[in-house]
Amino acid sequence: MNNIKKRMILLFVCMTLGSFAAELLAQETGALQLKGVVKDKYGAPLYGALVSTENGNDKYITDVEGLYNIEIKDGSRFLTFSYVGYKNLKVSLDEVSGGELDVELLFDSRYEDEVIPLGYINQRRNAIAGAVSTVSGQKLAKSPVANLSQTLAGNLPGLTTIETNSELSRSGVEKYIRGRGTENGNDMLVIIDGVICPNTNYEYISPEEIESVAILKDAASTAMYGILGGNGVLVIETKRGNIGKPRVGVRFDQSFQQMTRRPDIQNSWEYAEMRNQAGYNDGLGAYSQFSATAIEKYRAQNDVLYPNNNYYDMFLKDLAFMQRTGIDVSGGSERVKYYSNVNYMHQSLPFKITDEPGRSYDPTPGNHWVNFRSNLDIKINNYLDGFLRLNGNVKSEKRAGSSSGGHEGITNATIYTSLFNLPPTMYGPLTPTVTDENDPGYLYSNQVITHDNEENPTYGILNRSGYGIDIVTNIMAQAGLNLKMDFLTKGLSMSGLFAYQTNSVHTSNTSQDYSLWVRSADESSLTFQKKGTSENTALVYYKTNLFYYNLNVFGNIKYQRMFGDHSIDAMGYAFYLQQERENTGAGNNVLPYKRMHFGASATYGYKDRYFLKGDLGYSGSDAFHKDNRFTTTPAVSAAWVVSKEDFLADVTPLSYLKLRASYGISANDNLGSTRFLYMDDIRTNNNFEGTIGNPKLEAEKMKMWNFGLDFGLFNALNVTFDYFDQQCDNMLVSSSGLVPIYQGTALDYYPKTNTGKMTNKGFEVGVDYRHKINKDWTALLGFSFAQNKNKVISINESPYSDDYAYPYRSEGFAYGQKWGYLIDYSNGSGLFNMQSEIDNCGLDYAFGTPRLGDFIYKDLNGDGIIDEQDQAPIGYSSIPQQYYTVTGGFNYRNFEFSFMFQGTGKVSGTLSGIGAYEYASQGFFTDMHKNAWTEERFLNDQKIEGPALALSQSTSHVENDYYIVDASYLRLRNLEIAYTLPLRLSGKIFADKIRFSLNAQNLFTIDHMPSKYIDPETGSMSKFQPYRVYNAGVSLTF
Repeated sequence: MNNIKKRMILLFVCMTLGSFAAELLAQETGALQLKGVVKDKYGAPLYGALVSTENGNDKYITDVEGLYNIEIKDGSRFLTFSYVGYKNLKVSLDEVSGGELDVELLFDSRYEDEVIPLGYINQRRNAIAGAVSTVSGQKLAKSPVANLSQTLAGNLPGLTTIETNSELSRSGVEKYIRGRGTENGNDMLVIIDGVICPNTNYEYISPEEIESVAILKDAASTAMYGILGGNGVLVIETKRGNIGKPRVGVRFDQSFQQMTRRPDIQNSWEYAEMRNQAGYNDGLGAYSQFSATAIEKYRAQNDVLYPNNNYYDMFLKDLAFMQRTGIDVSGGSERVKYYSNVNYMHQSLPFKITDEPGRSYDPTPGNHWVNFRSNLDIKINNYLDGFLRLNGNVKSEKRAGSSSGGHEGITNATIYTSLFNLPPTMYGPLTPTVTDENDPGYLYSNQVITHDNEENPTYGILNRSGYGIDIVTNIMAQAGLNLKMDFLTKGLSMSGLFAYQTNSVHTSNTSQDYSLWVRSADESSLTFQKKGTSENTALVYYKTNLFYYNLNVFGNIKYQRMFGDHSIDAMGYAFYLQQERENTGAGNNVLPYKRMHFGASATYGYKDRYFLKGDLGYSGSDAFHKDNRFTTTPAVSAAWVVSKEDFLADVTPLSYLKLRASYGISANDNLGSTRFLYMDDIRTNNNFEGTIGNPKLEAEKMKMWNFGLDFGLFNALNVTFDYFDQQCDNMLVSSSGLVPIYQGTALDYYPKTNTGKMTNKGFEVGVDYRHKINKDWTALLGFSFAQNKNKVISINESPYSDDYAYPYRSEGFAYGQKWGYLIDYSNGSGLFNMQSEIDNCGLDYAFGTPRLGDFIYKDLNGDGIIDEQDQAPIGYSSIPQQYYTVTGGFNYRNFEFSFMFQGTGKVSGTLSGIGAYEYASQGFFTDMHKNAWTEERFLNDQKIEGPALALSQSTSHVENDYYIVDASYLRLRNLEIAYTLPLRLSGKIFADKIRFSLNAQNLFTIDHMPSKYIDPETGSMSKFQPYRVYNAGVSLTF
């Protein structure tokens, strides 16, 4: 890892020195020199304001005191002053005398003049007719997490995130733009600096590198991306250099991470009592698992034969740590502008490693990341500009435990799950150390202990099975040219780029087996028996490599021109994407992916008040037969800025009002993991025919309507509302429901067809209050709410017989609708409390015999049998229909305070396995089981919160409305307090700015889960729960 860091530092130094050299070579004198100060109405200087000429060739960024000094050489007669959150100011140079000009910018709570990167095109916010949400990199940096996907949660209205697994630095985050519109692949398109990237490769990017992030939600914004845009588009724009002296930023963050939900492991005597209770409920007697004497000895805690082990605490730390350090350099001249950045992160992992004498390797786990980025913009001459981009990361992930040899499938996630597989009554983790060779115990001295049902006990995985290291390298290089063809006609330009991205995963695994021993059944002695044929072996090494590359070629021709009150922004473009993948561990397979795209986009504006935009995409994929390879995606949108009409000129409270509407088609070629579905699958090695191909397959088309309203009051309160209606009429589905079972071919082998239908409707509302009260105080408050509801109209589903209470399980319901048995609470408890209730209920259970304390289910079809025919829809799907945030804060002089609450609604989760079913593993009991049904509790009218315990699956342990739960929540997602030193203090060390910050993530959650140890997002106790993060940071700008 040290060599990696040295190489990255050397690379950064070379990039930075190269940028400085290019700048020095580009210095030249200008015709007109102008300087001054940019400030707000209270006289406060605006640091980072952009000063640009009319022709856009000369630009300057103000310093910490708001000063600018610009050379005007392109013949422009106007200067434009712009700053995010303020209205643009255009000044005629004819009105300037003496070479000095101080300006005052007015506050703009709507960011009306902000230019929004939309992937292939950029648009002023005021001219956008589609549905777009944006967030700045500065705001994302408030979240002290390593995964960029985690920072997006709650920051982009219309984007739903679900953190399904919270493993440190490798969190699994599902993302949906406006929910789901298809049953097939739902990955959104990701574009970084105008280049399409694999869906997960952006997650390593540091927020400090990012200028802005946008999501494109309707066809007016996504149709131009053709078959790639059907599930929405995520656009990331990284930072660029600006004209001005070099600026250096340095930052350091130290984070402390603590799992939000850490289960209280039962002690050994309570565990033994509850196992006995489960056995008694199963009819095995009162002490079928542990004797009364044993329980008392466990309780006494003074006998080594009767331990009380908490393996969770034994192998898992309370805290983990993350350190992040970064440095960036930016600046430039008229000829060359540069931005370079390097970030380093170290993430510890929470597993405890034992220092074993004589071990030949160090299994201590941990992750190291190095990110780098260099963006270089070059003005070659007055007509030709160019750019070079180089970025990437190197990530070293070391895990304790091997995933090869005899330990396939071992990951950090499986190690965490193993913590729940070891009961507190089990002696361990090692057999006693015996040094006397004549002692019978010498045979199994200091060996790993397990039980009959556990092949990979935690101690053995962490300390004696080896280790693994994954070196993941992502590199992206871009180069492009832009030719201004004003010599032909003003406003005409042509550009092209070439991008090459590589991803390689080099895995080094070591593996060794270790001897496993199981304690004998005799409680009165401490003797052990070997488990199977396990033996201690030497360390063995394995290596695998995975490599793929993305090739992007993009070209366009643009025409941008103003004719008095009229504006035209038109573009024609072509794009080619190729990806190839190679896996040396899987037969050196090479699987090419190829896509081609042509299109046009044009926007007409009149008086900066009326806008009409049209888009036409024509894109193809090698996933389809040549006759159906290409798909057309048109879209049209319009916007009317009503507030600029003369009849509203005197309505001063109304600071902004815009109406938007769009209709179009977007498409999706992500049809699952099986490729070339148009071809027959002939299994020659097995001598049988597989899936039948369908040459008529085509990309799924999403018809999208969107209607929007934006309005502002008092230049402080802004509201955005969007209603959308999406329909897919050619969704890819199985055709097995269309043919009779006797036709001769297995139904699983029938081809897919474009005959499914699915709708998705909803709305989004965003409220933002941003008011600069005076020169010291700024108040901030925000709220966003999004709701979407999909419905499966048709998937060729064959209806069940009339004996089913619900003949359809998909059609007519939301995608992922939960199904299960309804508990009959007519007796007040929903449980069989007396044997007479079981005898007289008149019900036969098809999946077992109910016991006392088991659930009573509703016989929905009235046939006297409880089986799948009685299942009913329960709750919702696992994708929230509602997603909302509440944000707020204030700035007072140099102090900053901000918070974000984020929540969900109309979402369900299904609990099962460890933490829910008490019989799972060797039995694991939580707060869901402490007040389980017993006859004693029932007779004494005590609190009962769950069915009778069991040693194995009972009739209660099926999907029902007890285990299908309300998974909605409200979480304090982020909190930050920051202070910036006054310039008079930071200037003493020649710093323009020194900022200290304290922030936290996931401070608390309010939810409806039946167990306080299961998070509603992860939905399982056996997964890493979300981490609470406390972070202290400092950043300096020179």
